[in-house]
Amino acid sequence: MSIRSSLRTLAILLFSSAGASAQDFEFYPGASYDPSIPTLKQIVGYGWGERITTHHEMERYLTALADASPRVQLREMGESWQGRKLYYLIISSRENMSRMAEIQRAAVRLSDPRTTTGQAAQDLIETTPSLVWLAYSVHGNEISGTDAALLLAYHLAAAQGDSVTQSILTDSVVIIDPLQNPDGRDRFVHFSRQMRGRWPDSDRQSAEHSEGWPGGRLNHYLFDMNRDWFAQTQKETRARLKAYLEWHPHVFVDLHEMGTDSTYYFAPPADPLNPELREGQLQWLRNFGRNNAKWFDRFRFDYFTREIFDSFYPGYGEGWPMFKGAIGMTYEQASVRGLVAERFDDTKVHYRDSVQRHFIASLSTAENAAISRRELVRHFYDYRRNAVEEGSRGPVREYLIVPGHDPGQAARLAGRLLSQGIEVKRARRSFVNSSVRSYYSEEQTSKEFPAGTYLISAAQPDKHLIGVLLSKHQSLEEEFIREQTRRQGKRMGVQVYDLTAWSVPLLTGVEAYRAADASSGDFEMLRQAPQVDGGVRGGEASVAYLIPWGTHSAVRALAWMLRHDIRVHSAAKHFVIELEGRDVRFEAGSLIVKRGDNSQDLHRRMEEAARSFGLDIHAADSSWVKDGVNFGSNNVDFVKKPRVALAYDRPASATSAGATRYLIEQEYGYPVTALRTGRIRSADLSEYDVLILPQSFGYAGELGESGADRIRDWIRQGGTLVAFGSALSWLTQEKVELLEAKRERRNAQSKPEKKEGEEEPESETSEKDSSAADLEPEEEWPFEVLGAILRVRLDEEHWLAFGYREGTNALVNSNRIYTPLKLDQGTNVGLYEDREKLVLSGFGFDETFDQIAGKAYLMHSRLGRGHVVAFAEDPNFRAFCDGLSLLFMNAVLLGPSR
Repeated sequence: MSIRSSLRTLAILLFSSAGASAQDFEFYPGASYDPSIPTLKQIVGYGWGERITTHHEMERYLTALADASPRVQLREMGESWQGRKLYYLIISSRENMSRMAEIQRAAVRLSDPRTTTGQAAQDLIETTPSLVWLAYSVHGNEISGTDAALLLAYHLAAAQGDSVTQSILTDSVVIIDPLQNPDGRDRFVHFSRQMRGRWPDSDRQSAEHSEGWPGGRLNHYLFDMNRDWFAQTQKETRARLKAYLEWHPHVFVDLHEMGTDSTYYFAPPADPLNPELREGQLQWLRNFGRNNAKWFDRFRFDYFTREIFDSFYPGYGEGWPMFKGAIGMTYEQASVRGLVAERFDDTKVHYRDSVQRHFIASLSTAENAAISRRELVRHFYDYRRNAVEEGSRGPVREYLIVPGHDPGQAARLAGRLLSQGIEVKRARRSFVNSSVRSYYSEEQTSKEFPAGTYLISAAQPDKHLIGVLLSKHQSLEEEFIREQTRRQGKRMGVQVYDLTAWSVPLLTGVEAYRAADASSGDFEMLRQAPQVDGGVRGGEASVAYLIPWGTHSAVRALAWMLRHDIRVHSAAKHFVIELEGRDVRFEAGSLIVKRGDNSQDLHRRMEEAARSFGLDIHAADSSWVKDGVNFGSNNVDFVKKPRVALAYDRPASATSAGATRYLIEQEYGYPVTALRTGRIRSADLSEYDVLILPQSFGYAGELGESGADRIRDWIRQGGTLVAFGSALSWLTQEKVELLEAKRERRNAQSKPEKKEGEEEPESETSEKDSSAADLEPEEEWPFEVLGAILRVRLDEEHWLAFGYREGTNALVNSNRIYTPLKLDQGTNVGLYEDREKLVLSGFGFDETFDQIAGKAYLMHSRLGRGHVVAFAEDPNFRAFCDGLSLLFMNAVLLGPSR
């Protein structure tokens, strides 16, 4: 035998030995299993942790497991954007399974302590199992969760003679959501399998460990669904919330992965903690953490707590359930991002290891919930009972949402609250409340509210969720703020994991108020999401149909009309016209749909649009106006049907690109072409009227000077470029100069600097030597604003601000500050308010707020026949900044016609 043959034989033997070791790996040493319950290998051909399971393989195994075990029930709860089914498993003892409908009803009854009281509540607490919801792989490339979920399901279905399993089955119901993000997971798995060679490669620089854009973390529309729980923009989130409210679990765990060189994280969480959390919940977090520690010590697994992951933002999978009364927790396992990976300490971690740790943590959680069944159920009941009492005597007794100038938007917000289990009433008649404050003033006043106003009482079981979502501001503890100031002074970085502001009324842009006293009047409790009726007012028009601009419904109607080739005009200035015997004022931006321009069935189409979008469309039998512009004026623009392209590949931010695409396609119903960024240099840009550059970590390398030249020429020929956030760093580069804005350095407001070819850095967060703490850098970027809501005043004569009346609110989550444009450079359509009016909600350092006050938020410049529209921040962030959407859609739908 040759040396080469001998080496090949030795390699095969070593690999075979490693394979046998993987197959013999004991996830739960000493366990005995019922042979009639199928294993993963029997159904899909490989064992636990040997491969990364796809959605289809998971589906096959879940079906087989539910068919084989009387302890298991499989339920559908929806589907992903790409049509993959969303499932959850219910697992418990035979006895509990036989009365599962009764258990489910009991859980729902205990969620409302106003109707379930006294002995009835006590009886349910004594007889209801603890409900433990375990959710896995909301980030599709955090892979071990799904396989751990399948292993847990098998273990609970098949284990014999195990006291822990018996306790779990007897005293709890375990609900397993095995795969929250099937589209993202399959994207990752297909990539991983495609990149893998004959053997798994542990080298983290290898192709199989380096995902291509956009990666598997995000769903189809590239949303991080672990930030979407209260916004509910994604259909997967909406399906999950609906299922959640059918159970009201007592424990909710969201299982994730983190960096390969880390270990394992579980509760209790890091600071800051949301002020709506209660001490009882914090005690339970410590309780579950101690039980996890006991199990991890038994297996000699490393772990850590109280670091990195806080419980402040309510959009997390662990956060939102906490404000419903559950004990919500995040678990994080070091990720392999494949089947094996090298670690910094010269060890290797295998996929089976990460599967085992999530499996053990899940088992520990279920065990603790079973042992503490009665106490957990009582805590859930008491939490919601106390919430009603707190809400009835707190400083804010009620929140009021006025239909205002955009009743459709107010109705959408009311519906979003309803879908989260929050009670909403609607006024049948007008009423007065003498103790209200707006979201822009702390002065208490008396106000008359119209019929149709929505009322959300704080005296209900969801008081804490209401407080989190509808309060103007969520406060951070003074000690925590002092610590962040100290850390920033040493450039150690701040300890905030996500946003510090998300006030739904402020982000939505609705007219809303807080009341110190509950209102009296004629109110009805809403049972389903409210709908706004629309119609054509005045019958069939002889001359034109008129649509006021400034509502989301009008934007949707315009998008619909353009898609259906209805010719539309937009007034650049206001006009006043007599309709049905009264003078009606239409503000700039209002739409004019002329009979002479369109087909004979125009009236039918207008009726369809009015019904579909809850919109009042006005019929005009004369074009005579009493004030303002006539229909034939040069200040009335034909709205061109824009062809929209979006940079949709590296280096664009996946979440920014995804939210933008989602907003245009799903929220407003208009097509957009996802264009690979690199193609922009060679694409025929004359095919498009609008090009959107979402946030990016550096367009210079992908587009280069040739890309800049092509875009510049295209704009001069009439194109509209829309860019936001970090993309502005490329627009303002010396060799690009598509925008003459200058980004400011810290404390350098009078002399902003840019360096040739400079890309935007992230905020300065690296740790510096403590001996240099007092040596301030000569040049650095401002300290970051940590997801705060700031007030923006608008130039409402500019077409980008059409539809706005008194400014808007912007979510700021960066350290970008731009000096306002000079008159010969363009127009500052949006400027941050003066310092005393600037900060509405959230945290940032005073010196940054001082510097950003009065600076540019939205800029516009002309280049030839085209436009450059630049937002300093992403207006489409997570698609929940509804109050900014009209600015963005003005750019997209109106820009090419200006």
